[in-house]
Amino acid sequence: MKKSILFKTLVDIVYFLHFIGLIGILFIIPFETIHINQASTNVENWNLPYWSVYIVSLAAYILFLRGLYYLRKMARHLLSNKHFSGSIIQNLKKSGNHFLYTGIISFILFATLRISKLGEGECELIYDNNLLIPLFLTIIGMFFIIQSNALHLAKGIKEENELTV
Repeated sequence: MKKSILFKTLVDIVYFLHFIGLIGILFIIPFETIHINQASTNVENWNLPYWSVYIVSLAAYILFLRGLYYLRKMARHLLSNKHFSGSIIQNLKKSGNHFLYTGIISFILFATLRISKLGEGECELIYDNNLLIPLFLTIIGMFFIIQSNALHLAKGIKEENELTV
């Protein structure tokens, strides 16, 4: 039970920090202090492609935030010790889908920016942690989806066993 409480607390902390970060990003836009790390340019130099990168990044961030929201809901239900409830299974699957989509969108955005730099004649071979985050989110999303499917199967077996007794 203590691990479930710790899990719920950590997920809440991450969710609120990211939510505050989203609010901060939205309020910083008018002051033109935003900087896209992958593109290495400030907001005053942005043209249409950079604005589209920003909008897609913001959409991916909101998807990630929704994934954390469903993970919070799952953790709340987990505290009730009903590990095979439908709400845990559904919220875990929704969270996994959101993390999976966030990872895919972020990876496509990262690849698009790298290809555009290559098209501009800038070729750089560096080890970049920005690629590992979308990959990790995709793996976590797939794990949550697989885990929700396993819990769904276990719930069916549990219900079948309860009927036979």
